[in-house]
Amino acid sequence: MKTLAVLLFALSASGADDGFAKWWPQFQSAVAKGDAKAITEGSKFPMQWELGTVREIKTREDFVAHFAAHFTADMKRAVANRKPVAVPEGYMITWKARGNEYSLYFRPAGGAFALSGLSEGPP
Repeated sequence: MKTLAVLLFALSASGADDGFAKWWPQFQSAVAKGDAKAITEGSKFPMQWELGTVREIKTREDFVAHFAAHFTADMKRAVANRKPVAVPEGYMITWKARGNEYSLYFRPAGGAFALSGLSEGPP
């Protein structure tokens, strides 16, 4: 865990511009507007999506059609208020809700970034 913290600090302190800082406000704006199509731009499906009994979202169309159920109010607050941290696969934000800890993941995608999944686990 200590090694991961040092790595994350080194990545953030390096000043490397991978484009995430430019992409993130656009993603936040899409979430604030409830624009499910923009939120999933560049995302790959099926997508791991651990939320209650849901474990996977099979298609972008399913995500868009059931957006209100798949992207909850606490997720919207987390996107608005949490600062993403770099991880080897890209970036993530983490928060607690409904007695669990949740993390949204974002990966590089064609010169930008894309939502890549949601994990759910004990706090």
